[in-house]
Amino acid sequence: MRTNHLPDAQALLAFDALVRCGSFTAAAEELDCTKSRVSQLVKALEKDLGSVLVLRNTRRVALTEAGRRLAAHARELRSLLERARIDINEAEGEVSGPLVISSITSFAQYLLAPILAELAVLHPGLKLNLQVENRLQDPIAEGLDFCIRTRNVHDDALVAKPLGFVREWAYASPDYLAKAPPLAEPEDLARHRILLDTSRPKLRATPEWLLEKDGVQKQIGIQPVFSSHQYAPLLSGAIAGSGIALLPSYVASEHLKSGRLVPVLPGWSHDCWPVFLVYPYRHPLPRKYEAFIQYVVPRMRALLDDRLDPGQGAAMPSLSE
Repeated sequence: MRTNHLPDAQALLAFDALVRCGSFTAAAEELDCTKSRVSQLVKALEKDLGSVLVLRNTRRVALTEAGRRLAAHARELRSLLERARIDINEAEGEVSGPLVISSITSFAQYLLAPILAELAVLHPGLKLNLQVENRLQDPIAEGLDFCIRTRNVHDDALVAKPLGFVREWAYASPDYLAKAPPLAEPEDLARHRILLDTSRPKLRATPEWLLEKDGVQKQIGIQPVFSSHQYAPLLSGAIAGSGIALLPSYVASEHLKSGRLVPVLPGWSHDCWPVFLVYPYRHPLPRKYEAFIQYVVPRMRALLDDRLDPGQGAAMPSLSE
């Protein structure tokens, strides 16, 4: 017999768990109650609505047409209650919920991962997911909360916070330099072993480095002995004494401090490009977004503000908001 009063919320949540888990036993485990309690709630829901929702047998649970329709409403109820919990937690000052961040490999490995690990300790309620992708992603279409983008923002509809610049410098190990020919000018690179970054498209048939110092540019032909499209193998090769590599300062910094790497050709640098944190516009900004931005942005800027030439101290350009 049908009734006119609203369906019981607890029974709807039990039904939702049954639909998602596929069995009364699994639903009971998720809800931390007994199997008989789930069965009781679903039967009461069927009685209230005057419809059979579930076809039961010994092996599986199947939904009737009424059950399939109700499943969508039960799912919406669970989602509404989850959002209510998050809103109340934020009102009470708790930072919680999922955050999905996308970054290219080198930033994820050398910059973001340690910062996010600290953020997770500071806010245990956050569920951080760092996706490593060396391709342009659409935060809105792909469900991303934040992206690290280099060179260009690509989308005026996104909020973009400048984080700093990346510039590549030449590094080698002291052992390599002790055995290699003298290296005082860029032209001397022709006699040296080169570790080549192949992540960017080739502009010429033969490998070259474009180096710049005080506005003067030099196109230098090189002879690579090892190549990779990732910084990590190039870094390992340079530390091992295999040759000279162009690396961002944030990749080489720890090894400069330990003495395993030293800068070569002081004042001469390779490419330079800006870095941005981008995210979809939201108003008001969720508390978890505010917490992420307030913690991550200044730390990324400090790490990318290594604006001095490791050899001479030439300043990098500034980047304003």
